[in-house]
Amino acid sequence: MMRPNISRATALSLVLSFAVGLMPAFVKADEGMLLPDTISRLPIRELNRRGLKIPLTEIYDPAGVSIKDAVVIVGGGTGEFVSPDGLLLTNHHVAFDALVAASDTTNDYGTSGFTARTRADEMPAKDYTVTITQDLKEVTNEVLAGISSAMPPSDRAAIIEKKIQAMEVAGSRPADGIQVRVLPMLEGLSYYQFTYLILSDVRIVYAPPKNIGFFGGDPDNFEWPRHSGDFTFMRAYVGPNGKPAAYAQNNVPFKPKKFLSLSLSGVKEGDFMMVMGYPGSTRRYRESYSVTYNQEIALPFQVDLFTRQIEILQSVGRADPSLRVKLQSTIFDISNTLKNFEGSILAIRRAGLPDKKRSDEALFTRWINETPARKAKYGEVLPSLEKAYQKLTATGHRDLLIPQIFGATDLLGIAFLAQCVAAEKEKPEAERNPALGTAAVTRVREQLEYIIADHNTRVEFEMLKYLLMKAAELPAGQKIEAIEKRFGQLQGEARRRAEEDFARSIVDNKRFSTVAALSGLFDLSTSQMKDLDDPLLEFAAELGAEVQSIDQETEVFNATVTRWRPLLVEGMIEMRGAKPYPDANRTLRFTYGEVAGYAPREAITYTAFTTLAGVIEKDTGHEPFDVPEKLKQLLRARDFGTYADPNSSSVPVDFLSTTDIIGGNSGSPILNGNGEQVGIIFDGNYEGLGNDFFYNGKTGRSIAVDIRYVLFITEKFGDAGHLIKELNISSFPGKARKTESVSSMP
Repeated sequence: MMRPNISRATALSLVLSFAVGLMPAFVKADEGMLLPDTISRLPIRELNRRGLKIPLTEIYDPAGVSIKDAVVIVGGGTGEFVSPDGLLLTNHHVAFDALVAASDTTNDYGTSGFTARTRADEMPAKDYTVTITQDLKEVTNEVLAGISSAMPPSDRAAIIEKKIQAMEVAGSRPADGIQVRVLPMLEGLSYYQFTYLILSDVRIVYAPPKNIGFFGGDPDNFEWPRHSGDFTFMRAYVGPNGKPAAYAQNNVPFKPKKFLSLSLSGVKEGDFMMVMGYPGSTRRYRESYSVTYNQEIALPFQVDLFTRQIEILQSVGRADPSLRVKLQSTIFDISNTLKNFEGSILAIRRAGLPDKKRSDEALFTRWINETPARKAKYGEVLPSLEKAYQKLTATGHRDLLIPQIFGATDLLGIAFLAQCVAAEKEKPEAERNPALGTAAVTRVREQLEYIIADHNTRVEFEMLKYLLMKAAELPAGQKIEAIEKRFGQLQGEARRRAEEDFARSIVDNKRFSTVAALSGLFDLSTSQMKDLDDPLLEFAAELGAEVQSIDQETEVFNATVTRWRPLLVEGMIEMRGAKPYPDANRTLRFTYGEVAGYAPREAITYTAFTTLAGVIEKDTGHEPFDVPEKLKQLLRARDFGTYADPNSSSVPVDFLSTTDIIGGNSGSPILNGNGEQVGIIFDGNYEGLGNDFFYNGKTGRSIAVDIRYVLFITEKFGDAGHLIKELNISSFPGKARKTESVSSMP
C-alpha cells in the first residue's frame, strides 16, 4: 500500500532524510509526475498514437472545467468525484483510519466494513478533509525577487520563508475554506502557488470488509499477483449555503465542477493509461552523498525502529481486544512503511545508484571545468554539498535516535515545554517568546485529556527500553550525554536492568499521571520544578535541549543545501539541455503509461491481470487469505452481473501499468484514452520500490483495482446497488453521458 503518512513518534527522525536531495533525473519512457500546466507541452501526436482520444484541455484546462477538477486529496491519499452529489472513490486503506476511529469492540468497521443504506446513515470520517485544487500558477519571480547569491544561506532561507508566509496569508480565506500554499519546485529553482478549497465534512458511504479491501494483507503488500479490492466510497458535504462547513446533520452533498465517468469496457495489454493524483514525495534529484546517507544510515535505522514498534504493538493488541481494534491502523501504517523502506534499500543496492550518481557528478565536474564562467558559477556546488553531508553523517545515528527517545512518551515533551514556559516567565516581558505564552499553554492544556487517554504505559515502556538499548550501541563520538551520565558506568545485564527501571519510572510516573498534575506543571517556576527532584523533569530538560540543538543544526543544514540545490539543478539543465519534471511534493500531478506485465527475475514472467478465480485460489480460511463465504457463493453461481470479462469468463480484480506513481497516489483514478475511469491505483510492486529515488521502467509497475471489481463488490457482494444508480457508467469506450456538473462554487 502506498501510504505517505507515518506514526507521530517517527516524524522527527525523518526530517533529515526527507529534506535532502539533488541530482536531476531526466525523463525516459513513461517516467514523470508532471505538473498540470506542463501537460499542454506533451507530444500530442505520440500520445494519440498510443491511444489518447481526448484533447489535452479535457485533462487540464486553466480556463475551464477538466479532469483536474474531479481529482482531490482525501486523507493521506487521493480520491475522485464520481457523481454530481459529491460521491467519491478512494482506497480502502486511505479510508481505513476513519473506519478504525469509528469502531469499538461491538462494531469493528475496519474488519467488517460499512454500508450506509441511506444518506442519513453515512458515517462521519473523523479528521478527514477533501482538498480540491482551484488554481495553480508559477510565482518564481515574486518569491526570489531581491534574493542574492551572496546572501548567507540562513538569511536567504529566512527571507524566502517570510515571503512565502506573507503570500499564503494574503491569499487564504479560512472562513470560505480557501487555503493558499506556495511550494518550491526543482529544489527551489522555481516556485508555484496553489489555491485549494478544503471541505471538512467527509463521510463514509460504503467500505468492503478487510478480507476484500486488504485481501492478502502484509504478505501480498507490494507484491504481484495481487487480488485486493482496495476501494471505499465516501461523500463530501457542505453547509446549506454551499460553503465548506464542519459536520452537521443539515449539511448537503457537495456539487463538484466535474465528476468522472466509469467504463466497463475493460483494459488489455498495451492499452494507453493515464493517472492524475497527489503523489507524496520523491527524492530523484539526490546526489551521491544523500543516496549513500539514506542507504547506509537513515533507512536501516527506520527499518530497525519500525520492526520493533510492530512487535510491541502486536503484543499489546493480543493481550487487549479493545487495543487491538484501536491499534490496527497504526500497525498497518508502520508495516507498510517498513516494507517500503526494506525494498528501497535493496533496490538502491541492486541498481548501484550511488555509483551512478557519482558518475553523473564526475561528468558534471568535467563540464564545469571546461570554462571559467561555469567554474565561477557552479564550482562550489558539489564541494559545499559534500561538506554539509559529511557533517550530517558524522553524528547521523545519534541525531536520528535522540528525537525518537524524546518522542517515546508525550510526558517528556509536556515536561520540557513546561520548563521552557517557566524560563520564559522569568525574562523581561519584551524578551519573551510569544510562542511560549498563555495561548500556547491553553492549547496544550486542552489536549491533556486526550494525551492521558492515549497514554499506554506498556507500549511506551517497551519502546523507551528498546531505544535506550540502541543508545548504548552508538559508536564512540556519538554517545548521548543525558543517557551516558546515567548508565555509562554500567555494562551488560546491569546496564539493561538499570535502563528498564529508568524507563518504567519515566512512563509510569505516578506524580504526573493525571490531567490535573500535568496541567499544574505550567503554574510552577523553574526553581519549584527543580525542587521536585523528579527524574522525568530532569531527563526531559536534558534530552529536550539535545533535540533543540539538533533542530538548530538541521536548520543550518537545510539552509545550506537549499542555497546550492537550485544551482545544481540549473547547471544540470544547462549541461543536458533538458528541463526535468519536479519531484513530487503532494501537489496535483499527471502521468501516463500503458498496461503491461513484467519479468521480475529469470524464468518468471508476470501477466498484467488477476481475476476472482485467483482470489479463490489463495483462500486458506485464515487471515489474511480468508475469502468471505458470500464471495465464494457468487463465484460458484457465476453471479457476475455485467462485470465479467469476456476473455477470462471471470470478474477482473487487479491490473498493472507502467504509470509513474508513489505514496500519496493511493486512490488516484487510472483512466483510459477517452478519459474514463477504468480502475483505482492502490499500490506499486516490490521490484519497483526505491522509486522515490529513481524510476525503474523495466520492472516498476503501478497496481490498480479494476473498476469492474469495484462495482461487482459494491452491487453483488455489498448489496449497495443504490450507489451504482448515482454513477455515470459506460459499456463502450467514449459512449458515456456528459460528465460535467457545473455549480456555483464558494
